[in-house]
Amino acid sequence: MKKKEPKQTLIKQVNDADDQIRKFVIILTGVAVICVLSYLFTAKFLVKDKTKDTDKKDETSISYDNIRVGNIFNRPYDSYYVLATDLTKDTTYQSLVGTFTTNHSNTKVYFIDLSLSVNKEYIGKSNKNATKASEIKLSDPTLIKIKNGKIVSYLDNKNSIENELNS
Repeated sequence: MKKKEPKQTLIKQVNDADDQIRKFVIILTGVAVICVLSYLFTAKFLVKDKTKDTDKKDETSISYDNIRVGNIFNRPYDSYYVLATDLTKDTTYQSLVGTFTTNHSNTKVYFIDLSLSVNKEYIGKSNKNATKASEIKLSDPTLIKIKNGKIVSYLDNKNSIENELNS
């Protein structure tokens, strides 16, 4: 009969450094899993439908034809017109100006929208002899022709403005 030999077992020695590394790896893996799950959750539920973004009706655009009253005398042209009116109420002037600029391609026409709050302080009894923007007073509508930084023509009558733009 053979003698049974005792089975040898290995005893692992775990020191503090190995234990801390193991905990660090477990925590790092947990944080990575949470980050990935958070990304997937927000990507699925918070992303807008891309087809709706292409059908926007209110797109922002910059208009170089609309100016404020304070910029009347500092436009980069020698001669130009400035039409001040409430653009929310009356759009007939826009079509008249379109026809006018087609017929007079070398003449620039700027709009001042009197419905904007920044232009409200300039509404009042017409001042045809203004030499700087702070002296300007406009009625609705007003057409001003500026030449070399000075007012050459100041029309505040609808019929006069239409006649000027139709010429």
